[in-house]
Amino acid sequence: MKLASIILGMSIAFGANASTTDCKNLYVGSIQIIKGTGLQAVVYLNAPEDNSGSYWSNFSGWTAEDKKTALSLLMMAKASRHRVNVATDQANGCGLQVSGTTTTVLELANIP
Repeated sequence: MKLASIILGMSIAFGANASTTDCKNLYVGSIQIIKGTGLQAVVYLNAPEDNSGSYWSNFSGWTAEDKKTALSLLMMAKASRHRVNVATDQANGCGLQVSGTTTTVLELANIP
């Protein structure tokens, strides 16, 4: 029983790690907004104190209304240091380690 508790505790602790390689439990870094376009791109971070993170991931193809919704979520997550999960247009669904990705899904993570 004690061993099971330790394993469960470790899996919860390690499950909360952010990773730009799998697009889970990320923090919001830089947000780019361009006049006339609105939300353009975002940099995702592994930790809120990181100075750099993923390459810019853009919001090409998102409607103006969807960009406003995404920007609201991104700003709230950044201000509160809440984690987000994302998916991109890359073959593996992530690809934040390469440039030129488009964010296709943005959601608040279960773990703040």
